[in-house]
Amino acid sequence: MKYSRIPQDKLEKLEKEFVDFLVVNGITAEDWVSLKENEPINASKIVDQFSDVVWESILRSTKYLNKVEKDLAYYFFYGNKEISLIRVKKIDSDRIEKQTSTKHYNKVRELEMFEMIQNGCTVSDGEEFISLTE
Repeated sequence: MKYSRIPQDKLEKLEKEFVDFLVVNGITAEDWVSLKENEPINASKIVDQFSDVVWESILRSTKYLNKVEKDLAYYFFYGNKEISLIRVKKIDSDRIEKQTSTKHYNKVRELEMFEMIQNGCTVSDGEEFISLTE
């Protein structure tokens, strides 16, 4: 498994997409019921594969991540070749300190993003990052 399994409550919301995934992979509704009952390990592997497909789709379409803490915020832009970061630190009620940096990917773009999400980043529309670059 490349990423992590999508939690059951989220999988239930993706039922239509999961059914489509099964169909594309030649698994009928009857086959799926049989797999779950008779081959739970294989059924589990199929759910893992589906989770990877969902994660890959989300990560490929995502460009911005944020991580906001008490007096510190990180705003990331994930481009094709590198990550740009704007780090904002609250100095006092009237002042902030802003630092920027860029780096090339150490791993595949989507894997780096996934690790950041696992470490507390959230997907963003990029509004904060964009406003800080203007």
